[in-house]
Amino acid sequence: MFEKQDHAGGMMRYGIPEYRLPKSTLEHEIDIIRALGVRVVTGKALGTHLSLEDLRRDFDAVYLAIGSWRATPLRIDGENLDGVWLGIQYLERVAKGDEIPLGRTVVVGGGNTAIDCARTALRSGASRVQLVYRRTRQEMPAEPFEVEEAVAEGVEMLYLTAPARITVGADGTKRLVCLRMELGEADRTGRRRPVPVEGSELEIEADTIIGAIGQSTDTAFLYYEMPVHISSWVRGRPAHGAEEAAYADLPVRLNQWGDVEVDGRTMQSSEDKIFAGGDCVTGPATVIQAVAAGRRAAAAMSDFVLRGYVRPSHEDYSCSRGTLEDLPRHELEDVVRVPRATMPSLPVEERLAGFAEVETGLTEQQARTEAARCLSCGCAKQDCCQLRDEATAHGVVFELPLHVRPYEPVVADHPFIVRDNNKCIACGRCVTACAEIEGPGVLAFQYHEGRLVVGTHNGLPLSQTDCVSCGQCVRACPCGALDYVRERGDVFTAINDPRTVVVGFVAPAVRSVIAAEYGIEPAAASPFIAGLMRQVGFDKVFDFSFAADLTILEETTEFLERVATGGVLPQFTSCCPGWVNLVERRYPELIDHLSSCKSPQQMMGTTVKHHFAAQAGIALDDLYVVSVVPCIAKKDEAARPEHTTDGVRDVDAVLTTTELLEMVQMLRLEAADVEPGEFDEPYARVSGAGVLFGASGGVAEATLRMAVEQLTGEPLVDNLDFTELRGTDGFKEAHVTAGGVDVRVAVVSGLGNAEPLIRRVIAGEDVGYDLVEIMACPGGCVSGAGHPVPTCAAETPGRQQVLVDIDQLSPIRKSQENPDVLRLYDEFYGAPASPLAHELLHTTYAPFRA
Repeated sequence: MFEKQDHAGGMMRYGIPEYRLPKSTLEHEIDIIRALGVRVVTGKALGTHLSLEDLRRDFDAVYLAIGSWRATPLRIDGENLDGVWLGIQYLERVAKGDEIPLGRTVVVGGGNTAIDCARTALRSGASRVQLVYRRTRQEMPAEPFEVEEAVAEGVEMLYLTAPARITVGADGTKRLVCLRMELGEADRTGRRRPVPVEGSELEIEADTIIGAIGQSTDTAFLYYEMPVHISSWVRGRPAHGAEEAAYADLPVRLNQWGDVEVDGRTMQSSEDKIFAGGDCVTGPATVIQAVAAGRRAAAAMSDFVLRGYVRPSHEDYSCSRGTLEDLPRHELEDVVRVPRATMPSLPVEERLAGFAEVETGLTEQQARTEAARCLSCGCAKQDCCQLRDEATAHGVVFELPLHVRPYEPVVADHPFIVRDNNKCIACGRCVTACAEIEGPGVLAFQYHEGRLVVGTHNGLPLSQTDCVSCGQCVRACPCGALDYVRERGDVFTAINDPRTVVVGFVAPAVRSVIAAEYGIEPAAASPFIAGLMRQVGFDKVFDFSFAADLTILEETTEFLERVATGGVLPQFTSCCPGWVNLVERRYPELIDHLSSCKSPQQMMGTTVKHHFAAQAGIALDDLYVVSVVPCIAKKDEAARPEHTTDGVRDVDAVLTTTELLEMVQMLRLEAADVEPGEFDEPYARVSGAGVLFGASGGVAEATLRMAVEQLTGEPLVDNLDFTELRGTDGFKEAHVTAGGVDVRVAVVSGLGNAEPLIRRVIAGEDVGYDLVEIMACPGGCVSGAGHPVPTCAAETPGRQQVLVDIDQLSPIRKSQENPDVLRLYDEFYGAPASPLAHELLHTTYAPFRA
């Protein structure tokens, strides 16, 4: 990186006063750049020490970021007198430490540079500072708060005043002769044009005059000696008749304002290998705009060097609801009005003593309070909207419609699923997902007030239908019209409370997505996710698979008891809350067929609240338990009243896989920030059988591994893999004979696939199965709606294979051999199906009543 000045930093060092940007802060940022391996060479200027032609020959790509250093002259008589400065040159001299006698100082201009000059002059010893601007305060392009700060510090504002000439009296005193102005018709910028008031001439005595009316790009280095003075250039170019002057360097094309012309999609100039960005392309702008241009140019140059060409960038399709004033008033009626935080700053008397940073920064509490003022009026899907992606890909441009459709209130008729018909495009994907992918079929198109929208098939609130809370409708929605309630805010609040111990446990299927997200081998997935959750802020991290092992001991014991005593068969698994919801809402006749076991989520929650809390000496009020799952229905399950004791929920919050990844993104965590580690004691060890719970057939396979041993009385060493129960088929079955008992197992995924079997069981037929595993989502939990949407059909089998591979690599492959589970029974529960186990690990079901 070649820098003209003696120190790196450009306009940030020499054009922005230190009271706004301390040099120590700037140096820290530059040191980070140097640490990346960038070599910074100072004191080298284009046209003096360097030429673009040589740089293009010696380097593979060249980026011009030369800024807008040429100040716009006042173009009035007397502007070349001693003591008359141009704004950016004055700020540069001050930044270099030069002593400039000021006395009575007048600044001409109304932009941020003019304000910077005025406030700098006050700090540099000026006895009086006046700022002359030809329009009113309302038309000043400077930031309003900068103007307010300048006035507070003592700058005198002379509005509707324009300079006409500068004279020098016999005593050597300079006088800025001005004209009073009034506002006339609007000019092409939309601002009212200042018009001189006849006979209004006035004089302002001054020792120093600083003109800060604008800046442009200095491209004089491109040319040999010009036949005309630079001040006669037209919009940054030699005037007509001087264009024949030979180029001293590459003939980089300039635009009509004299700035470097680039292809906005590639950041390339008219010359090969030469890229440009920042102020020299856009004209004077902000630091963040220059940084953004640098980022785009870096990507473009990377393409150019590595690929040989630049892939054109594009602007993502965007539309807006308008300004705050355009939002429907009723949306904001319930919002508590909280005043904006006032930025703490130095007292005026302390500011003027030097160049100390004026704004001292918000406290943490002020920052949190200010962040909480956000109205969250944007679309939650803005970064992952399929409709927006398609619009972008096809180059669609948003235009305000001639007819604005009436706004409809957001429908929140379900505890966790929210519908916004204002965003609905009536694509029907949610209706299809509910009817054909999942099965319940509770959604339907409705024609309402001239619009086609989606509602429930019977017009009832969603929570009063047979909705199983699976969330597949949300997952199918391409544009954010359907969404689910996030709980990450509550979790962050708990994490940031030093008094609260936050325990998180993660479901088996989550690690398959994390493995794919970070490109991790199956064997490394569990240690990585444990380390990731610790980085997010969890105090203790447990593996959900431990509770899956616990579930197998309870559920298999219950199953064998039913087989031995002639109990109700077939026994249906109860791990999936979507399936349990369907039974209670649509098929209550099957309640007796359900296993009484709680799901692994609820078993883990109650074990942590009753066993871990007592063992660790943590009061329940200080313990916050979080489940990380692939399933939106788990939110509904955790909120069921039977999973609450004395007002304390077994699981305080449920995060989906997507929510966990959103939290990781909010914290800006990278894979390199994660230190893989083991899950915490006392539930550190899990079996491969427990991990299989995340895929369709996993519960049945884990049950068979224990049931066969129990029926034969012999350890099951070989034939642990019941492969006929694996895969993504909607219906699978296996027949196993052990100890003279024929165990008939069926596995169903996708509630629609379960309908024929359900009807036969209700009819009293012998369906030929003793144990039936049913998962609401096709393929099992690996296809849960809480996961990110897969990009292709092959992702689901791939996620299943991750869990199978983890099982194959596990030192413990049977739930009944998990030493931590066995110790838990010895220390606490006693035995599977014991009275305490029944009290804490089992539950009851009842027909749904609206």
